[in-house]
Formats: sequence, C-alpha cells, structure tokens
Amino acid sequence: MFGNSQFRQEVLAKFREVEQQIADLQRTQSELKSQNTRLTHQLKTVTRKLVMRLPLSLESLEKALNYDLIFPEELESWKKMTQGGLLVDIRSAEEFSKSSIPDAISMPIDQLGKQVERLSKFQPILLICENGVKSVSASELLHSKGFHFLYVLKGGISHFSGKTVTTGLAGEFESQVQQA
Repeated sequence: MFGNSQFRQEVLAKFREVEQQIADLQRTQSELKSQNTRLTHQLKTVTRKLVMRLPLSLESLEKALNYDLIFPEELESWKKMTQGGLLVDIRSAEEFSKSSIPDAISMPIDQLGKQVERLSKFQPILLICENGVKSVSASELLHSKGFHFLYVLKGGISHFSGKTVTTGLAGEFESQVQQA
C-alpha cells in the first residue's frame, strides 16, 4: 500500500527529524547535568568560604575559576582573614632565597605533586610565583587533588611592593612547614 509513495517518504523524513531532535535533547540533558554538577560544586566551595569567613573574589566567581585572586595590596588583610593561611612560594629554591614574602614557604612547582600530601586540604593556601602564571597551574593541580581554599597572588611577586626577605639558600620543605 505505501511502497515508495510520497506519503511514506514524508513519514520517514519526519521520523528522522524526530530522532535527531531526541538525540539533541539527550545531548542537552547531558550538558545540563554536567553544568549542574559543576555549579553545585562551586556553590559548596563558596558556601564553605563564606562560613569560614574566607575571602572571595568576584572575578573568580564570574569566570568559574578554581581559585580566588588576591591582589598584592590585599595580602595583609588576607593573612588576617584566613588566620593561618599558608603562603606557598612555588618558584625555584634559588629564586626564593633571593627574595620572598615574609612567612612564605618554598615548595618549587616541580616538587608540588610530591609534597602535596603534607598540606592540609582545609587550610587556605596562597600560591606565589614570579608573575602569577605558574600559580594558576599549581592551583589546578591542587584542585584536582581535592584542595578548595586556593588563592593566587595576582601578578606574582613581581607586582608585590611590600617587604620581602632574603633567606639565603632555602631550607627543606619539611622544616618550613613545621615553622608555618
């Protein structure tokens, strides 16, 4: 009855169109689930920071970053607000020994993955590098390991105009963590 009739071809075309719409809806549903998971995670992190009265940057929220940006002029207030926040300088030990921010510990970025278990996931960590770029990479590494209270010094130590110290050769990470 229907054979290769015009009606059959129209029904098949509509059927393919409906199949495509179903596939598009399934893709959209999957994307929405992924976005919902990401937003739920971000909301939990923001809530924890608010409850703990930790600093939040609007730029980080708007861009959905895994870290918050701290401007060099905000460093002292960050230290006060975090009460025990850890300053981690990820530059090489040689760079750290020439000039570092007081109370910072040296943990070169190439050793960060090996030393990460010695850091508390519940302690705010401010990452410091030369210009801020490596700190972003370090924050991504730490975030993937379950750290949520991460901060990056915007512009790095090159934009820091506050007091710095010269430490000579930087000591081992273990002794620095015990002091911090």
